[in-house]
Amino acid sequence: MSPEQRVNQAIAAFNQRDAAGYTAQFAETAVLHDPFYPEPIEGREALAAVIGGIWGSFSDVHWELGGPVVANDKRAAFPVAIRMTHDGPMPMPDGSVIDPTGEKISFTSGVFWTLDNNGLVADERSYFDATAIAMQLGLIG
Repeated sequence: MSPEQRVNQAIAAFNQRDAAGYTAQFAETAVLHDPFYPEPIEGREALAAVIGGIWGSFSDVHWELGGPVVANDKRAAFPVAIRMTHDGPMPMPDGSVIDPTGEKISFTSGVFWTLDNNGLVADERSYFDATAIAMQLGLIG
């Protein structure tokens, strides 16, 4: 499977709330780096828990490929446009929970994948403006 196909499968599975289909795009030992998490997310099981939390916090979350996938056999980079409404409790990495705000938010994330020898995602690094998201949620002024 090409990196472009893997990106499209991951986005489709995420939007269908198919945790198994989404996490199947990642190596068992994949490591993900995200601005909202102080420590990397390690492994498919942890990834499934994180996306389950997203789906529980934002019932209408939707990802859309926001531009071209730039890739070779070991790397892929692409933008994802994300929109959602905060209508469920949002668990935070420190164990606290943010009550639903009802706010609609949208942002774009730059996603960078390193692929293993099987073409699965071994490392993901996402970049977005976490402060702007907190402002959209009404958590900071």
